[in-house]
Amino acid sequence: MPLEKLKISSLRNISDANFGFSKGINVIAGPNASGKTSLLEAISLLCRGRSFRTSRVDQLIQHNHEQLLVVGEIRDDGRLHVLGYARENKKSIVKLDGSLLSRSTDLIALQALHVITPESHEILEQGPKMRRQYLDWGVFHVKPGYLACWQRYHRVLRQRNHVLRQGGGREAVQAWDKPLLDEATALHSHRLAYLESLTPALSQYGQLLLEMEVEFRYRPGWNQASESFAQQLRRDFAQDQERGFTQSGPHRADIHVTINGHSVRQILSRGQQKLLVCTMYLAQVASAPRPGILLIDDLPAELDPIRREKLISAAADTGAQLFVTATESNLLPVDQWKEKKVFHVEHGQFHEVV
Repeated sequence: MPLEKLKISSLRNISDANFGFSKGINVIAGPNASGKTSLLEAISLLCRGRSFRTSRVDQLIQHNHEQLLVVGEIRDDGRLHVLGYARENKKSIVKLDGSLLSRSTDLIALQALHVITPESHEILEQGPKMRRQYLDWGVFHVKPGYLACWQRYHRVLRQRNHVLRQGGGREAVQAWDKPLLDEATALHSHRLAYLESLTPALSQYGQLLLEMEVEFRYRPGWNQASESFAQQLRRDFAQDQERGFTQSGPHRADIHVTINGHSVRQILSRGQQKLLVCTMYLAQVASAPRPGILLIDDLPAELDPIRREKLISAAADTGAQLFVTATESNLLPVDQWKEKKVFHVEHGQFHEVV
């Protein structure tokens, strides 16, 4: 569902702006701190109900204003829908065609949004939480029942942890083991199937962008090589009771990313890490039932002209609607895009160039 039009009011340094976008590539060029990333944030608010830069949405409201507003028009199977996000008095309101959306997941399910920023390399360097989020959101947009499964698992997990914190005995704690195992099995199965479906695209874009073999090695959250999750729970009982929480399970899962069989931290430069992160997200976009929207903030950074051209070409291949920012539009080779628009921005004022 491409984003055709967008209106932004009172968001950071953007007082008022209106856009008509291409369903292909949209380039936003301008000096640093001019408003390029703020436009991407507005799209994130519209598609996710949150910014990718800060969890404090009120910080996005322009100084001396009480409300920010983002309204977009998206097209689905020929039908135009109006989607709106407003923030006022520390409350967010999201509407689709005039009807209130009360759950953030209802909003996120409408459109798969993928965001790559200069900080995205942290998915490779930080703990497993970011990699689990990458995996879970990917499965969410492919498997309609995955969210409910994920929620059931975490609901049971909270109950088991509550009993552990209350000092419950073995029988009281293990009363939650079977429902936990049932939901863990379903969750694990969905994740494995998704990772398998991702493998061809991951290999394709890894070869294109890095000329290396990129692989995911899934770690399910327990020592699967030597025992089942049920056996792990029984073995961990004493330590779980001592610590007051469940140490093993899908909530501790991780993805180990390798390049030609080696850990990425050992062999990749920062520019190569950026290309690896792009490989990961492009694989998700290309493998999804609908390509969705891809935001890449400061795409040229740390990449030479050849790598930039390869990345733009790979993004075009996914079929996604692309929004990219750069300090200069000539840093981005966009000739291969049949449908494109270029915007120049200074001090929060946008002008369509192409």
